Amino acid sequence: MEYKLVVNYKDLLEKQLHELEELINKSNKNISRLENLPDYSLIVSTSNGCNQYYLYDKEKSKKKYVSTKQFKIAKKIAQRDYEKIVNKKLNVLHGRLKRFLSGYDIDEIGKVYEKMHPARKELLVPFVEPDEAFIQRWLEENPDHQNDYYGEGKIATSDGGYVRSKSERIIADLLDKYHVPYRYEPRLELEGRHIVYPDFMVLNVRKRKTFYWEHLGLLSDFDYAKKNFSKINDYEEGGIMLGQSLIITMETGDAPINTKLVEDKIKLYCL
Repeated sequence: MEYKLVVNYKDLLEKQLHELEELINKSNKNISRLENLPDYSLIVSTSNGCNQYYLYDKEKSKKKYVSTKQFKIAKKIAQRDYEKIVNKKLNVLHGRLKRFLSGYDIDEIGKVYEKMHPARKELLVPFVEPDEAFIQRWLEENPDHQNDYYGEGKIATSDGGYVRSKSERIIADLLDKYHVPYRYEPRLELEGRHIVYPDFMVLNVRKRKTFYWEHLGLLSDFDYAKKNFSKINDYEEGGIMLGQSLIITMETGDAPINTKLVEDKIKLYCL
């Protein structure tokens, strides 16, 4: 059965909510800087192709033409009134989005199947592919240890696999710690039939998105650095962009791999 991918946009929507909150704070500050202006409103009109401006005194119910001398304060009043309209709109949008998010969980679709009795599951074809089935299919479709140019890795990882370097073991062990499915050195064909073997291919299960992870372990070596920067360019020309689907970690002889940075990248991209 071919499943329809159901994307969870909650993170993106929560980011938008946070952005709206920042904009509201900025808008509030803009209004506060203009709060001591006279309680006038600005009336605008056009006559014979010329713009005309009047200040309306609400208390006296009178309007007067804006002279050149008063033009500066008229601009501030116009800005204040504009800021208030924008502020109101921001708050309305924030309220709508907050109410929507309070009841939004696209994962509820998959949980319908997950919560059913195992015997009932045997009779059903789930509408959304369960995580376990998706992970297993992803692993089967992406066999690892495909790069035999350098021979087999000899450094054991916590999940029983083997890699070529201690730094790669750190990455593999941390991926295992956070239960991130991964493949070591799978075969990847880029556009133009260019073959590469990423150090790691990792799966963000929640987003059902694949990332490629290259660890550049000898950047202090000029030839190595040149070769790997060319490899990164190959990835990007193949549509796998750094920071979007391509993860990079680096080290030199004087600056070993930063374990905290590896964990930060796992949390940012893989969870």
